[in-house]
Amino acid sequence: MNPITKARCVVAGSLGLMAATSACAAPVQPQVTGFRSTERITHLAPGGANAAREMEVSVGLFDSAGKPLSLPGISVLVEAYEGNGTSGASNVGRTSVTTDYSGRAQVRLPLGTCNGSNIVGPVRVHRISNRPEYWDVTYAPAYIQLTAAGASARARFVHVCKETYRGKRP
Repeated sequence: MNPITKARCVVAGSLGLMAATSACAAPVQPQVTGFRSTERITHLAPGGANAAREMEVSVGLFDSAGKPLSLPGISVLVEAYEGNGTSGASNVGRTSVTTDYSGRAQVRLPLGTCNGSNIVGPVRVHRISNRPEYWDVTYAPAYIQLTAAGASARARFVHVCKETYRGKRP
């Protein structure tokens, strides 16, 4: 049992709260509850959500059964890596955030330039419309890693390196 879970159980037990019993048996698990990029990019790179220079990451704390935990003040390290996560991943972003009263937090994660060995492209993609627009997109598979209370979690996204507009014809 990690120190945060143990402390919560001691407090809940001393107050006579029975609702905290299930949380006392399970460690804290951070999870990405959402992420988005509001950048002016095409979002056409295949493989998931796209981001180039920054993204908004929402995190939450859960028990092992997937139930939300209301643990305020927990520090969460948010990191972005290029690569598949097994070996050779390069860090392209890092920040930290503290959870609010509901065990949730939101943070802006700045992303550096593409620098991994898994860069793909340029790949010709097009926006489907009445008059399709063509783009050459260079990107790298990437993931967000959360670390909180001795546990970690990952979520995949696509790090867009460069987009070049090619016009209305391929």
